[in-house]
Amino acid sequence: MTGAGAPVPLLLLTGFLGAGKTTLMNRLLREPALGRSAVVVNEFGHVGIDHLLVERVDGDHLLLSTGCICCAARGDLVSALIGLLDCSAGTDAGFDRIIVETTGLADPRPILDALLLDPDLRARCRLAAVLTVVDARDGLGALSRGREAARQVALADALVLSKLDLGGDAGEAGAARLAAHLAGLNPLAPIIDGRDIDAVVTAVRGRGGRVPMPRSAAEPERRSHRHVDVEAVVLRAGLVDARTVDAFLHILLQRHGSHLLRLKGFVATTDDPSRPHHVQVVGARLHPGLRQESWPDSDRTTRLVVIVEGMPAGAVAELWDDMFGPPAIDRPDATALMQGRHAAAGLF
Repeated sequence: MTGAGAPVPLLLLTGFLGAGKTTLMNRLLREPALGRSAVVVNEFGHVGIDHLLVERVDGDHLLLSTGCICCAARGDLVSALIGLLDCSAGTDAGFDRIIVETTGLADPRPILDALLLDPDLRARCRLAAVLTVVDARDGLGALSRGREAARQVALADALVLSKLDLGGDAGEAGAARLAAHLAGLNPLAPIIDGRDIDAVVTAVRGRGGRVPMPRSAAEPERRSHRHVDVEAVVLRAGLVDARTVDAFLHILLQRHGSHLLRLKGFVATTDDPSRPHHVQVVGARLHPGLRQESWPDSDRTTRLVVIVEGMPAGAVAELWDDMFGPPAIDRPDATALMQGRHAAAGLF
């Protein structure tokens, strides 16, 4: 159970039309390891969980046979979440986490903004993960047909391949081709076999704000991946000065904010190397950074993934190298770039 006063972890479950979000959600709700959950959906009639509904609690709230609560978000998501939290406060209808299922055509960016920017929600909820379901049979087709599908993949913390047991293009070779495309859109998001419910539950419970790194990334590196008009770049450094990171984020948002989909990762600062900063940008908005109590793994270096749309990711890499790369005669150093610029909203 979430401790008294502790923020409730929130999972954003997304995926393109027909990917299998509701099927996965039904499986998650039956897992004892997840405890009681509050499920927020756009409309009761659009969600195939009727066989789980046992009684109406109050207004738009339903009690499920699993002990979970289902809430209809027919209007503003923030209002629905605050209403759900208020409804459960001081009652036996508490819950361990919230699962928000988006519609298949939803762009996750404004939803993430709503979750991360509202001060009341920030105090009462924490974004645990963005989980995107991808149809293994038609994932490549969905990515080619809809920009929203690419954004859902690019913004994910973890990707779940569904319908791997249905054959067709979801065979081993097809799944490998799809995985390669997904890695191009989001190189650091783990790809999970949807049939392995334990692995999915682990992603829901344990990922939090972590940015898993590929095993080959033992040394500093920068890798760039491209898919259609969405590109991702992985940025690495060792210990860095917090003010320089502030300047980098400020300049990045100023120059390329309209093209940013997401930036996330950990920063190792010289003032306190044992406690990393978790940094997150959604769209052109820099969200308040959080100082973690400890590193999530043995890699204690700065690592960021930046995902952009409609611009070359190389421009981001060049700015990073200008500020954190090795000295060069024709390269402006970080001090020069910082002159006349203010830190980005006092992140550090």
